[in-house]
Amino acid sequence: MNDPRAASLQASTISTPTRIKVWDILVRIFHWTLVVSFTTGYLITDKFPLHAYAGYTIFTLVVIRIIWGFVGTKYARFSAFTYSVNETVQYLLAALRMGKAREYLSHNPMGALMVFLLLTMLLFNTVIGTMLYGAQQLEGPLADIVPTIWDENLEVVHKFMAKALLTLAGFHLAGVLWSSWWHRQNYVLAMFTGYKSAFTRREHRKGSGEIWTPEERARRRRARD
Repeated sequence: MNDPRAASLQASTISTPTRIKVWDILVRIFHWTLVVSFTTGYLITDKFPLHAYAGYTIFTLVVIRIIWGFVGTKYARFSAFTYSVNETVQYLLAALRMGKAREYLSHNPMGALMVFLLLTMLLFNTVIGTMLYGAQQLEGPLADIVPTIWDENLEVVHKFMAKALLTLAGFHLAGVLWSSWWHRQNYVLAMFTGYKSAFTRREHRKGSGEIWTPEERARRRRARD
């Protein structure tokens, strides 16, 4: 006969969340400093040189994050959250129908897509903004390079990109809140503390869920190839 006490102990072990350090201190500082810098820059569009300083800060943060994406800690590296188109689509479909989906200790496929979009667009728009600062205000590191006649076109692009980034940030926030509810994981708190739980959704607490670490993904990829 099966031992009820042993079964109860095993069930409690499975259902106990395991806290795992995912986001290192650099990633967390980057994230919240970027939030403050972008918000500040967006709200003081016409105040110079403060707007320019916010842009320089964003540019520096993005460059540091890109470097850290190659040489940083395990879950901060881009290789930990680079997914195929098929895996991203499958995750999106599972999310839309609220079905079972793999969970990831690093960014999930949709979160990863948002990270890459935001980093690319932020980098592009800070460069455009620096060019505009030189053409329109005759200030900044590109003041002697960018023709002044470019100012109107650069301003149109810069403002369009800023609004697009704000829209993406809104989608990002909505996605974080929604996935926090879906996965039973407080992602906002995790970006403050650095810790996530290994067991999150109800299925995982019952031991039937599947959580993918970067190592597991790499192992399965090698086995498939």
